[in-house]
Amino acid sequence: MSSKPNVCLFKSQLAGFFALGLLLGCQPSVPGPEQALMDAAHTDGKAAYRLAQRRLAQQESDAALRWFEHAWALGQDEAATPSLMLRQRQTGKLATAQWLELEVQAKRLSLSEVDLAALGLWHLTYQQATDWPYWQQVGLTDQPGWQPVQGCQLTIQPIAVNSVAAEQWLRLQAEWQQDPQLGQLPVCFRSLQLVSSTELACSEDSDSRIGCDYHQLIPYIRDNQAQQLLILAGRGKASYNNGIIQLPERAELSLLRHEFLHIFRFMDEYALPAAAAAEVCQPDQIYPNILIGKQQLAAYQQHWGRLPDAMVLTPVDTCLHSPYQAYRLISESNSMEFYQLDLPDYYLQLVRQQLQQPELLMPVQYYLAYKARIHGQEADWWRLMQLAEQLGYPDASRLLSQRELAPTAPAPAVGHRPGLAAPAALSD
Repeated sequence: MSSKPNVCLFKSQLAGFFALGLLLGCQPSVPGPEQALMDAAHTDGKAAYRLAQRRLAQQESDAALRWFEHAWALGQDEAATPSLMLRQRQTGKLATAQWLELEVQAKRLSLSEVDLAALGLWHLTYQQATDWPYWQQVGLTDQPGWQPVQGCQLTIQPIAVNSVAAEQWLRLQAEWQQDPQLGQLPVCFRSLQLVSSTELACSEDSDSRIGCDYHQLIPYIRDNQAQQLLILAGRGKASYNNGIIQLPERAELSLLRHEFLHIFRFMDEYALPAAAAAEVCQPDQIYPNILIGKQQLAAYQQHWGRLPDAMVLTPVDTCLHSPYQAYRLISESNSMEFYQLDLPDYYLQLVRQQLQQPELLMPVQYYLAYKARIHGQEADWWRLMQLAEQLGYPDASRLLSQRELAPTAPAPAVGHRPGLAAPAALSD
């Protein structure tokens, strides 16, 4: 029996199959719900917002951030908050503020749902004026600063770069006033100044000391009423740097107290890094709280005119990374070793003693003058050095009378007397 009919039938079926395939291939495909949402999200702010939410639920942070920001740009203002939260998580608060500042200047985003004060973009929302519109808007009274009945032997200018830091300062100032030790010192705080975060540009590396563009602070010390600055900004390690107390924006009073004592040249009683130890641990330097070797005791007593009532020379780790052994004069661990601990009464006595001659405490004007001269800014050097001289700082008078000298490193105040060589500088 012939197989020819079967072959023809097979060919006919095969041709029909391909014809059906071609026919189906010409039909428009229907996109799935996900693809339809993505297609709509390019031009529809609500769709972009829903897509961003899906990406966030799937833990795709980068994609979520892109779609939230796209939705915001398309007029979906509710996307502003998650956009800023994600961007801060990825790049930090300062980088987010810098990005937003550029977007606002380019008029790409609406600010109706943005708390600019939280990012420290004061200049984009409030006028910096004496009537303190920011404080009025958040329901707070004008900030009068703090002046104790003892008067002002030392005046500090607090500065905050965002609303978190500003509100933290209100708490710190209230706690300072109530502290039985700090509140009794003749130390005054001026009214809080708000400086835009993008202007001061304080670093946010949690493993490093906070650093800022300190040159931007010159306008806040031109009136010569504050000898020291206190900045709440950024994230990282607190420090005291030649007239500038630098604190993270959520600093506690105990941390402020620790850094405050550095104004009076108290040294840390934990191990300093090798570079700092090489500078600090010199047998000719006399500090309030430590001896660089026991042989310093006689010179220490002559300098300060006192010793603790219950003196116990106790080894501390300050100079661990140097050839010298450091000793404190009291036995108990304290706030210069672990900042959460108490401030010893003996240390408080030494602070009071130095506040009787505040002109010997190096003012921030001197440090900023030094920095200006290094950068060739002679007009700023001259103006700031004059301010330091008006405050009575001896090195400022010496340098103004010898302008041909090369830039001189800032000197810690303790141990300096007119006519003596300047001690080594604190770390810059």
